[in-house]
Amino acid sequence: MSATDTIDQRRNARTTRSLILLTIFGLLALFFALNFRVVVVSGPSMEPTYHNGDRLLMTTAYWLFGPIQKGDVVVIVRPTGELLIKRVVALEGEQVPRAYWSPLVYMMGGRVPEGHIFVVGDNLERSEDSRQLGAIPLSYVQGKIVGGWRELP
Repeated sequence: MSATDTIDQRRNARTTRSLILLTIFGLLALFFALNFRVVVVSGPSMEPTYHNGDRLLMTTAYWLFGPIQKGDVVVIVRPTGELLIKRVVALEGEQVPRAYWSPLVYMMGGRVPEGHIFVVGDNLERSEDSRQLGAIPLSYVQGKIVGGWRELP
């Protein structure tokens, strides 16, 4: 084997490794683009946890972080297309905690119907949520919040 053959083999091995790494990076970028999205908080309903203008990372890939659970913050799309960011306080079949009862919850019998969740804003005085809207169908859930950051002044 000549020195030229050895150099060519090394180049080929380097090229192959580079292509594999580039392919892996491309697949990860595609996965991220398809399963994650940045949403911006609008309004005071989630204060003090999140503030107007905060950017949150939402995922539609629940299997990465587990199913929707009580305490999770989710993004919901209303029939009008408006996005709401709210905290889950009761899952389907569960009793709505008494602290969140309203006339509408009373009419629901205090339980979350099958295929729905009950959500509220962290700022109860300034939040439009399940207390006024009723239980939210799971099909309205766009994703789960998995991170976020605040713009520096």
